[in-house]
Amino acid sequence: MEEKNNSKKILWIILAILILTGLSIGGYFIYKKQVNVTEKASLSPSPDSSSSSAPKVSSKNNPNGPYYHQIYSATSADGLTWTKQNKMLFDHASVPGAVIKNDKIYLYFVDASGDEDQLSVVMSTDNGKTFSEKQKVKVQDTPTYSVIDPHPQLIDGKIRLYYFSNPMSPNGIEAKTFKMYSATSNDGVNFDDPKVAFESSEIITDPDVFQTDTDWRMFISKGQKLVLSISTDGGITFREDENFSWNKGGVCDTIKMGEDYRTYFCGQGGISSALGAESGKLLVEESTRIESDKDQIICDPSVIKLQDGTYLMFYKVNKPNQQSNPS
Repeated sequence: MEEKNNSKKILWIILAILILTGLSIGGYFIYKKQVNVTEKASLSPSPDSSSSSAPKVSSKNNPNGPYYHQIYSATSADGLTWTKQNKMLFDHASVPGAVIKNDKIYLYFVDASGDEDQLSVVMSTDNGKTFSEKQKVKVQDTPTYSVIDPHPQLIDGKIRLYYFSNPMSPNGIEAKTFKMYSATSNDGVNFDDPKVAFESSEIITDPDVFQTDTDWRMFISKGQKLVLSISTDGGITFREDENFSWNKGGVCDTIKMGEDYRTYFCGQGGISSALGAESGKLLVEESTRIESDKDQIICDPSVIKLQDGTYLMFYKVNKPNQQSNPS
């Protein structure tokens, strides 16, 4: 009898974790689709968000938004076994994306710590132990609120930033299509020449771009599903591969490790991994790479390889039951 009761308790705990995971990913998915009604009313047409009349979009009143997220890190020698650093790197921050240029880590994230949400970048020259002061990322002719879900890549000595464009126009009207863009930068802060990389009539978020031996590929999140798109022009424009199908998790990051392409994704109960991204057929690996505790959701992985051959992962933590009131 006691064994039966214990089994029921375990089932209830697992069910609670799955529900919280769905609420966290689904809630932030909705946040990125649209802004609050009062925020939409205040938007102005000016693309220069540094002006006093520019639109200000904040997630302080959204319990699923970046204001209630934090960024942490973990390390690994083989990409499979990860050790959490258990030190919060940034509060009111979400969707980290990292790249290394000239032995310096550039870490991008949605920064909700100020009066308005923005994309910020910090740099580290000691493998992520310490970081520079935050700087606001600026994309040519693009308003602050429009640049979210960063995924940086180093290409020809420049940082190419792929990002999801907020589908809300300055007058609060939602676009008919959802778009991924790319823009390039020499300094990692100021980005020029934004181009549409992919667009869809359905809601999409969180680009994950990687290069194979034959082409460039982009995984795109649709809630708990992924879309695969392929580029044959050097990662500028992408087209969907309609033969690909995946529904085991979203918001992913793919990195080549030896001969393998490993895709880390937000699965049930934490961050999991799969192989086969270069072939268009993902196969889930056993065990969870980083498990979520019962009172938190762990998601949005970004993995880089350090000079000593080890790996560093940045990820988002959301504690849905421990939200504080915004100051």
